[in-house]
Amino acid sequence: MKADGHLKKAEEIRASIDELLKDGERHVTSIVELGYGMVHHLVAYGLDTKHGKHRDAHHGIPATLRERGEDEMATLFERLDTLRHGRWYGGKGDGEIVEETMKIVDRIEGWCKE
Repeated sequence: MKADGHLKKAEEIRASIDELLKDGERHVTSIVELGYGMVHHLVAYGLDTKHGKHRDAHHGIPATLRERGEDEMATLFERLDTLRHGRWYGGKGDGEIVEETMKIVDRIEGWCKE
């Protein structure tokens, strides 16, 4: 997928997240999962536009980011992965997790559009 395709997918997912945020406490797992998917597309877009190359695969994204000097984005991606794992497999969820997820999503979205 080309960079613009990744950005379009991210924007589509963002619209879904925005709908779920209207009752965020009820949709914690879904918001975190969609945020994770959105970030995959944002990172692909950012790597492509900033560095001319990205990975379509889900594994190895933090390493790819670090190889290109994007340490902050790698750390944020790893944190979101941890949040996702806790919600998906652990069933824990609350508004603080939604808030942290959206801060990560917003920061990565800002980075990819800088």
